[in-house]
Amino acid sequence: MHQYAIFYGAAALAVVVWCLTFRYGSARAPFLAILGAVLGGLVLWAWQVSEPSILFSDFNVAYYPAGRAILEDIPHLFVRCWDTPVCGFVNIPIVAFLFTPFSMLTLRHAHWLFAGLSLLSLVISVGLLWSMTDRVASRRWGIVALFMTSGPLLYSLKEGNLTHFALLLLIAGVVCLDKTWDRSAGGCFALAAIIKLPLLLFAVYFFGKRRWAAVFGYGLTLLAVTGLSIWYAGWASHVAWYREVILPLSDKGIAAFNVQSVQGLLLRLQDGVRLYDWKPVAVPWDVGAAGQACAALLVGLSGWLFLRSPGLQVRETTNLELSMVLCLSLIISPISWTHYYLLLLLPLSLYVGNRLPVATHGGWAVGMTLCLLLISPPVTFSGPDQAAGSQIATLFLSHYVMGAILLWGLCGYARWSVANVSRLRLVAAGSGPHAPVRADRLRESDVPEARSA
Repeated sequence: MHQYAIFYGAAALAVVVWCLTFRYGSARAPFLAILGAVLGGLVLWAWQVSEPSILFSDFNVAYYPAGRAILEDIPHLFVRCWDTPVCGFVNIPIVAFLFTPFSMLTLRHAHWLFAGLSLLSLVISVGLLWSMTDRVASRRWGIVALFMTSGPLLYSLKEGNLTHFALLLLIAGVVCLDKTWDRSAGGCFALAAIIKLPLLLFAVYFFGKRRWAAVFGYGLTLLAVTGLSIWYAGWASHVAWYREVILPLSDKGIAAFNVQSVQGLLLRLQDGVRLYDWKPVAVPWDVGAAGQACAALLVGLSGWLFLRSPGLQVRETTNLELSMVLCLSLIISPISWTHYYLLLLLPLSLYVGNRLPVATHGGWAVGMTLCLLLISPPVTFSGPDQAAGSQIATLFLSHYVMGAILLWGLCGYARWSVANVSRLRLVAAGSGPHAPVRADRLRESDVPEARSA
C-alpha cells in the first residue's frame, strides 16, 4: 500500500505546483520547470514499480512470433499458455501482419522500433486531443499531465501491447465525428475494435443512434478486414482463433488481479481464488447472474439516456455518450485487462479540454478527480501468490473498474441533465425571452441538420 501513498503524495504535490504554475491563466516558466520535474520523477518511479517485471512481455510471447508465424506457420499461430502470466496471440490472423516487419529484426531492435512507434502514437494522440481543446495553456498541458500519470498507459507500454494504438484510433474517430466525417469515424472505431474486441459495443451505439454513415463506415471496415483475413489465412485458422481464444472464456473467467471487470471483481471475492493465476476458472452461477444483471442494468440505463433530447450542445453531448459507451465496454466485458483502462484517457481528456457538457468546478470537479485517482495509479501487485485474504483489500484491487463505474455514472447524470436543461429552455422560449447560451459552445453542427459523411 505504500506505493499508493507515494503516488497520491506525488500527485498532490503536482497539483500544488500546477496551481502555482497557472495561477494567473498563463504558464509561469519557473514553476512550469518544477512541474515538469515532478511529473517526470513520478513517471520514472511508476515505471520502476509497475507490472510487468519482464519488459515487453506481450510483445515477446505474442506479437513478435506471430509476425513470422503468419507467413510460415499459420496452424500454430494460436498457441495458448494459460499457465503463465502472459499468453499467446489473441487477435484475428490478419493483425499478425502488422508485426511481420518486427519479426525480421532481432528481438532487441524490434523492441526499440516498437517503443519508438508507441511514443509516436502518444504524441499524435495528444496532438489530436489538443486540436479539439480550448486554446488555454492549462487545459492543453493538463492533457499531457493525464498521459504522464496514467498507470495503465505505462503498463501497456511495458507489456508491449497494442492498447495505446487502439486509443489513437478512438481519438481519431472522435475527431472525425467532430468534423462530421461519420464514415471515416466508423472506420476508425472498427479498426480499434479489431485490436480490442470489447470496443465492438460502439457498433451497437451507432446503430441505435441511427448514425447510418458511421454504421456504414464501421461495417465496411469490419467486413473488409475480416474478409482479407479469411482470404489469406483460411477459415480453419479463424475456427482455431475462436476455439483457442474466445471459447475458453465463454463460460469461464479469470480472477487475476489485473482483470478489471465486474465479473473479475466478483470472482476475486470468492474463497480460494488465486490473484496471481491466469488459468480460466468456472464462474459460479450467482457470480454469472450478478454480472449479467449488472451489465443489463447499465446498458438499459444508458440506452434510456441516449434516447433523451441531446440538448443544445450536440457535439459535446455526443462526446458524453461516447464516453459512456467506452466505460461500458470495459465494465461489462468478461475480460478487461488493466491496460484497457488507459482508453479512459479519452473521456478524461475531453473533460479537461472542455469538450464535455460538464462543469469544471464544484461537485463535478471533485467527482472527476476521484475518477482520475481511481484509474491512474501504477499497476502493481506486491502481495504473495496466494488465495485472496481480506475482502476489503481484495476489493480495493478493483479500483480501476470502480473508477470506470463512477465515470459512467457522472457522464450518465450529465447526459440526463443536458436533456432536462434543453426541455426547460424550450418551455421558456415559448413564453418569454430566450435563455442565454454561451456563444463559444455553439457551433455550426449544433443546428439540427442532416450529417454528412
